[in-house]
Amino acid sequence: MIKYLKNSLLNFASLLKNRNILRIILLSFLFATLLVVFIFFYFWNLAPSLTWIQIILGSFYDKILQMFWKFIIFSVLIFLIPPFFSIIVSFFLDDIVEEVYFSTSKNKNKKLKSLSYLSGIIVSIKILLYAVVIFLFIIFLKLFVISNTLVILSLQFLLSSYIIAKEYGELITYKLSIRNPTFMNNLKNGVLCNILFCFPILNVIAPILTTIIITNRYIKDNSL
Repeated sequence: MIKYLKNSLLNFASLLKNRNILRIILLSFLFATLLVVFIFFYFWNLAPSLTWIQIILGSFYDKILQMFWKFIIFSVLIFLIPPFFSIIVSFFLDDIVEEVYFSTSKNKNKKLKSLSYLSGIIVSIKILLYAVVIFLFIIFLKLFVISNTLVILSLQFLLSSYIIAKEYGELITYKLSIRNPTFMNNLKNGVLCNILFCFPILNVIAPILTTIIITNRYIKDNSL
């Protein structure tokens, strides 16, 4: 697994020399940053209007807030960030897969299918829905089955990793006209990509980087 991740990162690093890929990454970063600023501004203005919750819940409000900061906020970041920023990649998905293919393929003679903006948005919505289900499942386990937060978050990380690789992978394999990868390959690709979502700033462009890594991996594995 470590060797697989190392090789994937080395292959990915070599692609950053491509100017077109760098341009797409930069555009993705700018779009995502604007979106983040807008959302933070919205919640900043919304916060003062939530004082009524504290009045209704009383002392129980402090317990909920404590649980929120200890577990929920980090869990939400794990389940929400991937689908949220995945919306951005829908506008660049077709171009980035083609750029990676023509940069790394030995043959460069395959006729690639087209991916619409809508297909990328649908994938983002699917990831979000899956993530919500996983999140609710994790909350259930946390409250009634497993008390260890590290175990819970690790399980959530693995489940969300698989979903990310599976959903992105289905679009990429369609465009490249190849078979869908196995469960284990999806999980390994997903873990590598989900790690990117855990780093501040980097997670803003993580969907684009995810697409690059998975596409490059598929091209290598299928000798395209």
